[in-house]
Amino acid sequence: MILLKSQHQGKILSLPPPPSDFNNLLLKGNNLLALHTLKSVSSIYGNVKLIYIDPPYNTGNDSFNYNDNFNHSSWLVFMKNRLEIAREFLRDDGVIFIQCDDNEQAYLKVLCDEIFGRENFVGDFIRKTKSTTNDAKIGVNIQHENCLCFAKDKNNISFLGGEKDLSKYKNPDNDPNGDWVGADPSAKSGNPHTGYFAVKNPYTGKEDYPPVGRFWNFSQNTIQRHIDEGRICFKKEHKENERGFIYKRYLKDLKTNLRTFDSLEFTTNEYMNQVATKEAISLEIVDLFRYPKPEALLKRIIEVSTQKGDLVMDFFAGSGTTLAVAHKMGRRWVGIEQMDYIENITKQRLSKVVLGEQGGVSKLVGWDPKNLLGDALPNSFLYAELMPLNEAYKNLIIEATEQNITEIISKMQKNAFLNYRIDFVKTTKDSDFEALSLEDKKHILLNCLDMNLSYVPLSEMEDSEFEIPETLIKANKIFYGGKK
Repeated sequence: MILLKSQHQGKILSLPPPPSDFNNLLLKGNNLLALHTLKSVSSIYGNVKLIYIDPPYNTGNDSFNYNDNFNHSSWLVFMKNRLEIAREFLRDDGVIFIQCDDNEQAYLKVLCDEIFGRENFVGDFIRKTKSTTNDAKIGVNIQHENCLCFAKDKNNISFLGGEKDLSKYKNPDNDPNGDWVGADPSAKSGNPHTGYFAVKNPYTGKEDYPPVGRFWNFSQNTIQRHIDEGRICFKKEHKENERGFIYKRYLKDLKTNLRTFDSLEFTTNEYMNQVATKEAISLEIVDLFRYPKPEALLKRIIEVSTQKGDLVMDFFAGSGTTLAVAHKMGRRWVGIEQMDYIENITKQRLSKVVLGEQGGVSKLVGWDPKNLLGDALPNSFLYAELMPLNEAYKNLIIEATEQNITEIISKMQKNAFLNYRIDFVKTTKDSDFEALSLEDKKHILLNCLDMNLSYVPLSEMEDSEFEIPETLIKANKIFYGGKK
């Protein structure tokens, strides 16, 4: 466990509410360490209904402000470490959705098969990203990306939800079987001996065959039964290029009136990048997040996989789209983000949601802070940070210039926890060190840090060396339920 610094909607908390009372958590820090830290919070660990993540795609384009240019094996290890612990956070009926593209999709699928079990693969949901063409050298215009879904236990889930649109079912001919809709009488699979034959219209004499490569849904032995039942209805008049009969699908034959979750559901324009870009412009974050996901995408995923009050997690929180939509839909949420923009972008966006922001899907879901309070879900969130130790020096080194690197070295010598295997003073005072390039100096300084102490361990919070205020010590004891 790692010590937390905490804020509540931007204000420092002397004592955060205990885990049983807080509903929403935004946490800054390395997501792998943060996940291991949250294992000690019983209201979160093992209680997550939905995890949605949009990790680096490993494309070579640093469009997510993460290292989006890992070599292939490093990226797989990076994902494996996080997905293994993510699975532990899911409820027995929990699911995870992972956004990716063709660059790593196949390898990610195999990795998830290993972690979640091949038998728990739910589906690959395709999202249309754009309509425009590009100047791809080989003439292939990639217009989609993938969203892999796995369940902790596929036997425990169902994505059926909401009523199907049954408005097309009518009964214009007073068919005693009730409302019906015209359906395709052919199928891709079938027997060429029993499923491929002419159907002759007794009124016009027109003969119809199944389309090339397809077969009738009925055989020569069963066609008369379909006619007697009224399922096959011959037209007395039709155009020359029109099929001479109607094949009816009856409302009464539907296995369920509930809507299914289709793998091509996200191929319509409302889920495209341009929609998300417009939302990002309205939130004034488009310069930092070039490829955010539209709120409609998260709305649909959340509504099919969760109920009000369920817990949603995103440990690549980015601009906070998942968390914002979850909040608007009355779900509890946990978000983790390591980048510094979490304070100016993610936290501020969620603060606007708390105040009743009406962009994105707000109107579609009827977002009203007063209604949320009526559902006994507090309209608030807890913001906390893993308390940095050497992580702070790591960031200083990465951002160092020739003008301030000497000052950083001095601070490290006084306060940082250094790798005992390296003589820091001798290393940095060496004349050869001064002759190095800035990047080489940074590399050496990073190696001097003991990265086992990137953050302050909870077990050390009462050590006077860290000078941690008593109020913060009490806050962490409450958050972790008295554990150390």
